[in-house]
Formats: sequence, structure tokens, C-alpha cells
Amino acid sequence: MSTATRRIPLDRRVCVVREGRIDVRPERGAIIGPFLGLAISLSLFVSVALFASQLSAVALAAMLVPSLILGPLSGMGLVYSLIGAHVVIDARKQSVAFQQGVLGLGIGTVELVPFWKIERLEVCDLQLGEVEGKGPPPPFDLRAWDVVLVKTSGKELSIGQVLAANTPDLIDEGFDRALDAAEAVAELVGKDVVITAEIEGSAEAPAAEPAEQRAGEPAEGSQRA
Repeated sequence: MSTATRRIPLDRRVCVVREGRIDVRPERGAIIGPFLGLAISLSLFVSVALFASQLSAVALAAMLVPSLILGPLSGMGLVYSLIGAHVVIDARKQSVAFQQGVLGLGIGTVELVPFWKIERLEVCDLQLGEVEGKGPPPPFDLRAWDVVLVKTSGKELSIGQVLAANTPDLIDEGFDRALDAAEAVAELVGKDVVITAEIEGSAEAPAAEPAEQRAGEPAEGSQRA
């Protein structure tokens, strides 16, 4: 594996590939929300301290209670955005750790999967929920893919997703990102990548396609080493 660090954008996360380790962590923009929340909480605290003698008890409580709730949550979210991770694949430890989210600071392990318990990596279609209602349809369709770790027991664990607009050029680019992330993980853990995602025009496609084909051409059920 190359010693250079690669960043593969996913949906709301980024796959950071280094030598011997891969982190699927919040994207850099995820820091904005917690930072704003922390700033608002500190502003409320300062306002209470400055105007305590001028405001009523009800007004002070209305300012203090939200700050007591928003402050800790924003602080934990900020820590998670800076140093936390959703998934850590570590070649030295020979394991894949699926970690907690914001409230757990991204450091509490939800599930630990040793490399020898991994059956394969899979790139599959992610079904997006349909929006019900009488409003106008969305301006464009979306396609989504899920990078899934499949254990020898058959249990599936999602590593990350990729969304793209349903246009030929953007579908290719989005699928490539999902496949790149799956291949990076597969290379590190020493397993195969299986592509089960449906392709456009699959009804007219040949029964079998070369496994080396990229976005827009992968055959259903084809494998990549």
C-alpha cells in the first residue's frame, strides 16, 4: 500500500487511507455545527453573567437552561468531529472497530471484527426512502451505494455510503468513490470485493462481465480481488 495519505469522500464522512490504517471519520465541514452550538452556549453564559442583575428569574432561566444542555452536547460533538471516527481499520491490531457516534465521542467500540472473521467487502445499492406527499417531485433523482463489510457469520456492517445525482457522469464518479473505498479496505484486510449494485441497462447487459470493469459497467455479483 502506498505511504501517501488518500481521502475518499463519502456521504457525510471521509475515508482516510494511510499505510496500515484506514479511518472513516466525519468530514471537515462537520465541525461547523458543534462549533456554532458551543459559541451560542458560551454567549448565553456570558449574557447571564453580565445581565444577571437586570433580567428577571424567568429570563435568566430561559437563557441558562438551553446553554447547560447545548454546551456539553456541542463540546462532545466538536471533539468527535476533530478526533473521532466511525470505523477504524487497523492492520497492526488486525481488526475493524465500529465506534460510537457523537455522544460516545467516536471512541467507544460498538463492534470489533477481527480480520479473520471477515468474509468479503461488498458494494451494493442503498435504497433511499421515498418522500410521500403532494409536493412537487425533487429536481433530480439520486443513486446511492453502500460499502458493506460481510462477516463469515453473514452479518453485514455498513462502513459508509456514497450518494450521487442520477446522471451518467455523476453516477460513474459516485460509484468509483464507493468502489475505491471498498478496495482500499479490502486490500488492507486481505479480502475480496463483491459488486452487487444494479447497473443502468442491466436487463440488456451480458450475463457475465469482466470483474475489472469500473463505474457504469460492473456486473451484478462480479468480484474484484
